[in-house]
Amino acid sequence: MERRDPGRRGNHSILRIGAAVFLLAAACCLGGCIATQLKATSNRPVEANMEVFARASVLQHTMDSACLFRFSAPPEMAAASPMLTSVFQTRLEQRGPFAQIRLVSATVDSDGVALWYARKEGCPLAIVPSLLYMIQGAGGLPTKLVVRIRILDAATGQALWDIKQTAWSEPGPDIDLTWNTIVGAPAQGDHVLAECLADRFTGYLTQSLAQERKREAESQQ
Repeated sequence: MERRDPGRRGNHSILRIGAAVFLLAAACCLGGCIATQLKATSNRPVEANMEVFARASVLQHTMDSACLFRFSAPPEMAAASPMLTSVFQTRLEQRGPFAQIRLVSATVDSDGVALWYARKEGCPLAIVPSLLYMIQGAGGLPTKLVVRIRILDAATGQALWDIKQTAWSEPGPDIDLTWNTIVGAPAQGDHVLAECLADRFTGYLTQSLAQERKREAESQQ
C-alpha cells in the first residue's frame, strides 16, 4: 500500500486554507466598491453600507419623472454639495429606473418646499438628498462620507424611499524598514466615495426593478 507523505498532506491543507481565505476576502470586497473602476486617487479600497428605512415598488414609477434637488449640507460641508449632486445626477440619468431626471438648482430645507417645486415642475417624484457627514482624508487620515436620499411622492408627500448610505476608505499602513519608512497609500478621495454611493444607490433601484419584473412575469405564466 502506498504511503502518503504527511508533509504533502500538510501542504495541501495550507493550500485549501489559503484558497478559502482568498474567497472570503473576495466576498467581503463585494460590500464596498472596486476603486480601480472609479476615479481612484490611490490603491486603497472603499467600503460601504446601506440602510433602507422605506421602500416602494419601482415598477409602479418607471414612467415617472423625478425632480432632483441639490444636496443639503451643514455650512461647513456645503462646498461638497455641487460635486455630490453632479455625481448622483449622472448616475441616475445613466442607470436610474425613472423616465426623466430634472435637476432643480434650489436646495430645499423642508419636505413642503420640495413638494411645492416638484408639483410646479410637473414631477411625480421629488428626490431630496442630504449630506450628513464628510471628512476628507489627508496624510494618515481616513475619508468618510455619509448621505441620505429620500424620494417623495409629490402628490401625497409620502416617503417612497428613504435610504442612508455610508462609505469610507482607510489609508494604508506605513512600512518601517529601520533605515527608512515607506508611507502608506492615502485613503481614496471624497469624489471616489461619492461615485461608490451613487453606483450602489442606482444599482439598488435597478436591481429591485429587475426582481419585480421577474416576479410579475412568473405570476403570468
